Amino acid sequence: MAMQETLVKKLQQATCDKPDLNRRILKLQKAFKEVEKTLSGADQPRKKK
Repeated sequence: MAMQETLVKKLQQATCDKPDLNRRILKLQKAFKEVEKTLSGADQPRKKK
């Protein structure tokens, strides 16, 4: 997801001198990755036929 990566990078650049905002950005980035995994189905176990 190019938009997600771009958004996170821009927010990190804008908040590089603010540690509290940096922590929030890292949490958002982690949440984006979890959502992406869930939507793509990577976490679901494979069903055997």
